[in-house]
Amino acid sequence: MNNLWKLNNYLYIASRILIGIDIVRRLWGNISSLIIFFSIFLFIVINDHLRMNHFYKDSKKYFLSIFVSMVLSSILIYYIRGYSDIFMYMIVYELILFTEGKLSKLFITLEILFVYFIMVLRSITIEDFLSLGFWKDHFVDILMSSVGLLFYTFMLYAYREIRKEKRKVEELNKELKLSYNKLQEQSEKIEQLSISKERNRLAGEIHDNLGHNLIALNMNLDVADKLIDSDIDKAKELINRSRLINKESIEDLRKAVYALKEEEPMTLRSSINKLIDNIQSTGEVEVILSLDENVEKLLPEYKDLIYLSIKECITNSIKHGKANRINIDIIFDNSKLDVNVQDNGLGCNQLIKGNGLLRIEERVTKNSGEVKYSLNDEGGFKIYLTIDNLRGM
Repeated sequence: MNNLWKLNNYLYIASRILIGIDIVRRLWGNISSLIIFFSIFLFIVINDHLRMNHFYKDSKKYFLSIFVSMVLSSILIYYIRGYSDIFMYMIVYELILFTEGKLSKLFITLEILFVYFIMVLRSITIEDFLSLGFWKDHFVDILMSSVGLLFYTFMLYAYREIRKEKRKVEELNKELKLSYNKLQEQSEKIEQLSISKERNRLAGEIHDNLGHNLIALNMNLDVADKLIDSDIDKAKELINRSRLINKESIEDLRKAVYALKEEEPMTLRSSINKLIDNIQSTGEVEVILSLDENVEKLLPEYKDLIYLSIKECITNSIKHGKANRINIDIIFDNSKLDVNVQDNGLGCNQLIKGNGLLRIEERVTKNSGEVKYSLNDEGGFKIYLTIDNLRGM
């Protein structure tokens, strides 16, 4: 709305300047008429300025101001004509785009009638109006002027409706975003409550079962300690019983830990093998993997780098190289990582790096590594990834 107001003000300023120049030009030879009508013009300009900048929030003052502009602009247009006609179209524009309600509709109807009778029929006398010959000569002109006015009004109404729908969509988007955020917050709270509830349940089980067993174990060991010299058989029985209690306690603790523990992450080998199995299941491509077991000692972020790079390489070899055999060698020795991927594809003598290769280079260079390529236009493509000074877990 603010941008529309600014544009409206700019248009008003430009049109007022042009209208003022036109009035002076037309009435320059008649000073008295120039003073009268230019004064009316200035009064309209001042009135419009007050309305647009001070009366807009006061409905009574606003419509009183616009009625004054309607009447004075009609007088100006009727006697001066020329470019002052623009005033009436500007009032229609303002009423349709910036006002609503029953009073707005009344003023819009009134202004359209002003435009029609003053601009279209102002040159017609009563005799002309009753003359059949006049209508034969000017019917098409009057009809086209009426159609033009109606079309102008219709377009303004259409634009206003588009603006309304846009505002509704924006409001719905805001409500949807708020609802989504609330739903997400509630989902997170429910998840936290579920986790907390499960943890409390497991803590209760640990307290009830393990706590009871530890107390029993302590009692048995205390008694065995007292009987070790006087009743060796009874002491041995108590020690064996203590071992059984300890075994049960360990088993209960193991179950509780497994219940709390998150699922173990896949190893790099298993992740790559899963990727390879998905490729080889088609029976059209063979992937041979050679992986140094020391690679499993790398930190997770480095394993992710290796996995994602290999995934990109396999995709490029199949998609662009049309390869049916891919060799992958991964070596980690003395903090140095080497990843070599070679295929038997079409090959090339000039490398054009796509998004896949650029992503590989970006990941490797972020870790102070280097990427090299071996090109062969007779067939095959090889990529080397090297990173030094990597840390293990």
